[in-house]
Amino acid sequence: MKRIGITIFSLLLSTIIYAGQKSSGSPTDAVLNFYRALKAKQYVEGFRHSVFRNAVEGLTPAELSDLEPDFNRTFSAIPDKIEPHGEQIKGETAVVFLKFEGMEGLQQVALVRSGGEWLVGDEETLGVVRAQGRAFFFNARITVNENETGDMLSRIIGAEVIYSQKYEGRNATLEELIALGGVPKDLEGGQSSGYKFTLAVSGDRKSFSATALPIVYGKTGRLSFYADINGVHAEDLKGRPASANSPVYKK
Repeated sequence: MKRIGITIFSLLLSTIIYAGQKSSGSPTDAVLNFYRALKAKQYVEGFRHSVFRNAVEGLTPAELSDLEPDFNRTFSAIPDKIEPHGEQIKGETAVVFLKFEGMEGLQQVALVRSGGEWLVGDEETLGVVRAQGRAFFFNARITVNENETGDMLSRIIGAEVIYSQKYEGRNATLEELIALGGVPKDLEGGQSSGYKFTLAVSGDRKSFSATALPIVYGKTGRLSFYADINGVHAEDLKGRPASANSPVYKK
């Protein structure tokens, strides 16, 4: 999925001090209402002030409960204060200038007007959300998981190269790489970012291969991954393992 300007996992993190109130319906009001609701964990209400409106409207209680841990992680760093420092409106777009507690300088939050309302976000993101609807957040989570899995496999390859250079061409098991700090302890249970990882080393320890499969296909990921000394490969195999014949992975 194409990266977009603002997503659930890369929103500017800030919140509000209730000062300098502007007239109802202004871009500044939309931004303050957005972050106030997110700070209070009122996610549906908060996203209604943003281009993510269509992504939350119609979600079932079970779907919201499933997404809540992602929302909590994303917005847990919201500080306690924000001071609005003006806004600029140009046609159907606007920028609000904010002073975030603990951050130097002014930050800029983009908005777009849709249906007579100002929404936090941009036109491109609004179009993507409209096209995907309630599937948007789940698709965003899958994209993040797949990107992190590809990065993790690249890290495993790099760790194996270093180990091999140090130990006369031998390769390490996953447990050895973790113990040496070559890969993070996140992999101790063999799972990370919605994927199940395996690392196989040949009998003579001269070669290795790694795979990563979605823990729940279509929910935590769609791509199946394979990696060896030649690089990372991936394709959508409906949860079945990938191989060296799978296409080279590209974000």
